[in-house]
Amino acid sequence: MVWKDAPTGSRWLGIIKVLVLPLAIVGLLAGAGVLVAAEGHAPSNEEGPLSFSLDLAVWSLVVFLLLLVVLRKLAWQPMLEGLRRREEHIRRALQEAEQARAEAQRIREQLQQEMQRVGEKVREILDEARRDAERTAEEIRGRGLAEVQAERERLLRELARARDQALQQLWQESVRLAVLISQKTLRRSLSEEDHRRLLDEALAELRQHSERYEREHAALVGNFQP
Repeated sequence: MVWKDAPTGSRWLGIIKVLVLPLAIVGLLAGAGVLVAAEGHAPSNEEGPLSFSLDLAVWSLVVFLLLLVVLRKLAWQPMLEGLRRREEHIRRALQEAEQARAEAQRIREQLQQEMQRVGEKVREILDEARRDAERTAEEIRGRGLAEVQAERERLLRELARARDQALQQLWQESVRLAVLISQKTLRRSLSEEDHRRLLDEALAELRQHSERYEREHAALVGNFQP
C-alpha cells in the first residue's frame, strides 16, 4: 500500500538538520564534562567560571567534529539512502498505479465499444431473421393458396369429366332402351297397353340413372367447394 503522505527526502533532511543542534549541544556538554573531570585533579586556578579556556574550546570542537563524522557515517548516509529508496519506490508505485488506472480505463472503453458492436450485430441478425420469417410466411401462404387453387381446378376438371361421362352413359342407356323397345315392337304386335307399359319401364330406368347422376354430381360439388 502506498502512503501519499509519507515524508520525502527533503523533509527528512530538514528533520535531521533540526536534530543537529541538540546533538551538537550534547556533544559539547559531553566534551566539557570530560575536560572538567580531567582538570579536577589539576591545581585550581583563580579564574572565574565564565573565563575562556582554549583547551576546553579545542576539545569541544574536536568532540563536535567527531560526532558529526560518526552521525554522517552511521546515521545520515543510511537514513538519506533509505529515504531516497523509499521516495523512489513511492514514485514508481504512483507511476504504476497511474499506468494501471489508464490501462483499466482503456480496457473498459474497449469492452464498451466491443459490447456496442456485438449489440448492433445481434440486432442486425434479429432483424434479418424477422425479415426472413416474414418472407417465408408469405411464401408459404402464397404457395398454399396456389396449391389449393390448383387442387380445386383439378377437382373441378375431374367433376366436369365425370359429368360428361355420366351424360354419355345416360345417352347410351337411352339409346339402348330405344333399341330394345324397337326390337320388342318388331318381335310382336303390341297393344296400346303394352306400349304404355314398355314406355313406363324405359322412363323409370332412365329416371333412376338420372337420379343417381344427380346425387353423385351434388356430392362431388359439395366436397370440392372452396
